[in-house]
Amino acid sequence: MRYHIIPKLNQLDKYLELSKKYDLGFEYNEFFIPNLLDNEVALNNVINEYKKLNRKNDTLHGVFFDIVLDSQDEKIRRISYERVRKSLEIASKLNCKGVIFHTNYITWMKDDTYRNRWVELNAKAYLELIEEFKDLEIYVENMFDLDPYLLRSLMDKMNHPRIGVCLDVAHASISKIEIKEWFDTLKPYIKHLHINDNDKVIDSHMEIGKGLIDYKEAYKYIKELDNKTTILIEISDYDKTLNSINYLKDGGFDDFK
Repeated sequence: MRYHIIPKLNQLDKYLELSKKYDLGFEYNEFFIPNLLDNEVALNNVINEYKKLNRKNDTLHGVFFDIVLDSQDEKIRRISYERVRKSLEIASKLNCKGVIFHTNYITWMKDDTYRNRWVELNAKAYLELIEEFKDLEIYVENMFDLDPYLLRSLMDKMNHPRIGVCLDVAHASISKIEIKEWFDTLKPYIKHLHINDNDKVIDSHMEIGKGLIDYKEAYKYIKELDNKTTILIEISDYDKTLNSINYLKDGGFDDFK
């Protein structure tokens, strides 16, 4: 399994050195910011800075602010689709492997009509887009979903080899469902993981080992996944990222050769 980290342009040399040392991929986190997407000059500057690195097989976190691919408002649905498409377009320019999008499911909406519409319209959008961007994969991430069955329904509906799940272990740990059930339910579709730590109440993105998530248990299930699965240490701070790598190394979770 290959690990990814979140680079920062203002500390790029340090992140490149860390990437080289441990063969780490990058997961770009600038391109979900609306103000950047709407500033063509600034956007192209950031894209071009990363393009200079001539990297391949990185990942990119796609848009998620107010994205509603299943909205009953056609205008909102259309702009959401355009934003998602923009993420894929940027990822293609950077020779990325895959793009992560959140479920953005309204958890207090309990009725089957809403759930079925969500599955139907999200599947329709992603299946259209994956055919347009044939060199990319799409990973749908559990946001604050109450259980893994929503994502399982979506994956079963799409059943596409280049669309999978990004299982965010920290998000799952906030739910009332045991982590084993999340892995067992989504295992056939997991292509990417996000890991960080929290107090099992707030998604605080602590460095790994500083919160309450039992990574000894989580890694029992991570080790059962396909070896091509990628794992993002989802922390936007260099020192905390490095501390998390050292925690995983020292705890025997992975080799980081």
